[in-house]
Amino acid sequence: MNRSVILAILVAAGIGVWLASGEITGGGRIDGAATPAADESPAAAAAPERPAAAEAAAAGPFRVRVKHLQASPRSRDIVARGRTGIRRMVDVRAEIMGRVAEAVAREGTFVEKGDVLVRLDLRDRPQRLAEARALVAQRELEHEGAERLRAKGFRARTRTAEAAALLESARARLAAMEIALDRTVIRAPFAGFVERRHVELGDFVEAGDPIARIVDRTPILVIAHISERDIGYIDSRTTARIALATGEAFEGRLDYVASMADEETRTFRVAFHAPNPERRIRSGITAELHIAVGAVPAHFVSPAMLTLNDDGELGVKSVNDRNLVEFHRADIIRDEAAGVWLGGLPESLRVITVGQEFVRDGDPVVPVADAGADAS
Repeated sequence: MNRSVILAILVAAGIGVWLASGEITGGGRIDGAATPAADESPAAAAAPERPAAAEAAAAGPFRVRVKHLQASPRSRDIVARGRTGIRRMVDVRAEIMGRVAEAVAREGTFVEKGDVLVRLDLRDRPQRLAEARALVAQRELEHEGAERLRAKGFRARTRTAEAAALLESARARLAAMEIALDRTVIRAPFAGFVERRHVELGDFVEAGDPIARIVDRTPILVIAHISERDIGYIDSRTTARIALATGEAFEGRLDYVASMADEETRTFRVAFHAPNPERRIRSGITAELHIAVGAVPAHFVSPAMLTLNDDGELGVKSVNDRNLVEFHRADIIRDEAAGVWLGGLPESLRVITVGQEFVRDGDPVVPVADAGADAS
């Protein structure tokens, strides 16, 4: 018997042994997916598997773990996000025309009130000022002479009045020249930082052209927006705990509340101020504000107890005196590392700690005390 015949016999024997072992059956699984058995009807094969909760409901009321909660007073915080800002900022502008002869202040430096920012070229202003002073001296002598002559009856009153008018005109011209000369030196109107300098040495400026931007960071402002639901809690005595993205934290006092809501967001702009003596805090830093608005009854729960109803509202489920499930909408009034404080709940309730996912509002349940759950 040749090798091919022997090989064919061995293959046929292997197939027979495999079929006899019963490995191919009607209820097997392919890649983990169930296939209908040979004796199952198509309807039975197409029926979805019943959820565990439905099976439990068919067997009787679902067992849930509950914990008795009692409300305690806790301060309610309005949490808002905002940014730091400045109370004063001004673009200092030239009041007369001239060429920049000296740019003293550099961007980013701190200047005191009255410090020189820029000096303009004097041109012929000192000479014109001297001329104006000489003219005033001349008009004063003429006016004195006219007064003496009038007193002796040698000069009409109209000539005396003319001399007085010429004197006043000369004085006005002198004052204008003194002001123009003084305005060639442009100074800081208040203490602050030179945020930007708009001119350089040699620039020619007209009256009204910007010279430098000065910002004052003392005190610092923190600006946020409060919803229309919470704005009623804000008054002149309101304070806020403020934490900056840079890690700094401080307390701020209310500085301003908008009288009109934003048309798009329906929120109100509020600003809190805080000392910034060393001027370390800059404008534009992200801030989180915790605004204390009074004590309210609250319950402390683990976040695992929170659930959503069919409308997507956040709350907890409890068991009433008839052992029926009730959903209670809640407001988070403060969050901590170990849990959250909820407001808007009944003063006393049995909250479901385990099993709330498998029951709905109105379902009968069997409550089992859960002494290990977090509670107030």
